[in-house]
Amino acid sequence: METSCGGRASPSFARTAPTASSTARARRSRNRLRRLALALSLLGAVTVAPADALEKFSVIHSSVSGSQAILFVTRDARIFEKHGLDVDIRFVAGGPTAIQALLAGEVQVAVMGGPAAVAAKLEGADTVIIVGLINTMDHVMVAQPQIKRPRDLKDKKIAVSRFGSSDHFASRFALHTWGLGSDKDVTFLQIGEQGARLTALKAGRVDATLIQPPLTVVARKAGVTELAALADLDVDYIGTTVVATRALLARREDLVRRFVRAVVEGIHFYKTNKTPALASIGKFMRLEDPDALEETYRQYAVRLTPRAPYPTAKGVKTILDDVGARDPRARVANPADFIEARFVRELEESGFIKALYGQ
Repeated sequence: METSCGGRASPSFARTAPTASSTARARRSRNRLRRLALALSLLGAVTVAPADALEKFSVIHSSVSGSQAILFVTRDARIFEKHGLDVDIRFVAGGPTAIQALLAGEVQVAVMGGPAAVAAKLEGADTVIIVGLINTMDHVMVAQPQIKRPRDLKDKKIAVSRFGSSDHFASRFALHTWGLGSDKDVTFLQIGEQGARLTALKAGRVDATLIQPPLTVVARKAGVTELAALADLDVDYIGTTVVATRALLARREDLVRRFVRAVVEGIHFYKTNKTPALASIGKFMRLEDPDALEETYRQYAVRLTPRAPYPTAKGVKTILDDVGARDPRARVANPADFIEARFVRELEESGFIKALYGQ
């Protein structure tokens, strides 16, 4: 007990010294609060900017498919505008063509399959994958009605969009899994986007092709054989990506950051606002069939699109391992050199993604 100047004993109010564990807990709590405050400010402080304040941003995409519908869902919900971007979306068939447009400076980013992005980097292009929208194989192999098993594809003609495209890579990978030597056991034909490939299949010009929802519903109704869903192979894969150049990242980092933030917020809208998302998918793909729309939503919004769309080194490695059989550069390449995950990581570590989902 301490004694006051009047001689009376008074209780001690001396504090117990904080322990190391309590200090660490307090620090973690403060950090969480700071991250939450930042996330909430990012969510709430940004409103749709006036049209004259928006910055032009051009995107090219390589497939009219459910895997790339997120672009149109995000645009129609005006989420790009919320982040100060006036986004122009253009289409070309196939990843290799999209890469050419990106490298020519015609667009700022390309939404495309991973194999063409990896191939471009191996050739020395200044490209980097900044978002992994789909990190598995989402294709379905469909074939003529008389073809009942994958091994029946031997000596058959398989349609792809372009050589080196995502569907070409996935076809080769699946054939290898089924014990077929791809190039020596089948003939690949360049036909174009998946609608054209399905038309060629129904006309009997090819024996099989890979398609994605919602064309799976159309194919089913046409009576073709659904041989295999490649998602069931459970392979780490860099399927649908957002690709930029490192020069753009160095020159306009904030612009890229806003685009990625808008896409991540668009994914949340996609997953939690089914009715407007279905409307966007229908408009983008010119679909009215409710079964086709429902299958697209179930496959992509519910099942395959991650909340935090990291590009993955494991997915890149799957591609490099396959390419390495033909290209020695792929055997010594470091998968981490092909991706830049910091934009998604910043959003996750700040609490932005959890705040979107009310966590």
